[in-house]
Amino acid sequence: MNIPVPSTAFADAWIQVDRTEDPSFFVHLLDATRVKLLERAKNNPAEFFAPLAVQPGQRVIDLGCGTGDLLRLLAPLVAPGTAVGVDLSETMIAEARGRTDSQSPNLSFRIGNVQELPFEAASFDRVMATQLLLHVPDPGQALAEMRRVLAPGGLISIAEFDWGTVAVECTQRELGRRFTRLACDELRNGLIVRELPWRLRDLGFDQIRITPSVDIAQDLDAFYRWFIEPAMPHFVKIGGFSAAEADAFLGDLKERAAQGRYFSSRTYYSIVASRAR
Repeated sequence: MNIPVPSTAFADAWIQVDRTEDPSFFVHLLDATRVKLLERAKNNPAEFFAPLAVQPGQRVIDLGCGTGDLLRLLAPLVAPGTAVGVDLSETMIAEARGRTDSQSPNLSFRIGNVQELPFEAASFDRVMATQLLLHVPDPGQALAEMRRVLAPGGLISIAEFDWGTVAVECTQRELGRRFTRLACDELRNGLIVRELPWRLRDLGFDQIRITPSVDIAQDLDAFYRWFIEPAMPHFVKIGGFSAAEADAFLGDLKERAAQGRYFSSRTYYSIVASRAR
C-alpha cells in the first residue's frame, strides 16, 4: 500500500497529529516500527512486563498510548484492576478504541495531555510512557504529572531512544554524520533519555533501573522507510542538505542495501523507578 508521507512528518508532528495532512500516516508508522517490540510482548506478556511487577487489581496508565497495542496486552495481567490509555491525538484514541473488543472490560482510552493529566493524585499504581518525552514541549512538567498521579511506592516505566546514538553508514561519511546530527537536533528532546535518571531522582524516585538495547538494521527496514526518507525533505527545507546531497545520501543507502552493505543502529533505553515519596 502506497501511503503518502505528510510534509509535517518530523519534530512537532507528534503533538499535532490530527492537524497533519494525513494523520493515518502516524498510525501506520507505529505499526511498522513496533513490530519487533510487539512480537516480544505477545510471545510472553508476563515476562515482557515483568520489570513493572504488575499484579491483579492494580491501576495502570499508559501515557502516549498511541494505538494501545501494548496496553491491550498488559490489561489482562491487572484485571480486575483498570488499564487506561491516554493520548493527545483523537486519531490515535479512535484507532485504539477500534482495535479493542468487548472482552477487555477493564481497558479504556481517552484523550489527554501528559502535561496536565485529568486524574486525581495517586490514581495509579503503575505509569508507562513509551517514546513520549521525546516530543512533549515541557518534559519536566510531564514527569511531575506522572509522579503526581502515581501512588507512593508505585512504579514508573519510561522507554526512549537516545537519538545521539543513531548511526547510518554512508559511503560519503560526512553525509552520514550530518544526517545523524540533524536527526537528533531537529527532534524536540532527542537526548531526553540522558536526563531521566537525575530528573527522576529530583522528583523523589529511587531504585532506578536502566536497561539498554541496540536496534541494528542491515537492510532498508521500517526505520529507513518511516524516518530516514520522510526526514530528508525537512532537512533540505532547513538547509541541512542540498537537494543533490539528499538524493545522493538516499541513493547511496539503497545501493548499499542492494549490495548487502547497509548498516544502521540506535540505542533504546528502558527505565523503571519507584516513587519513594
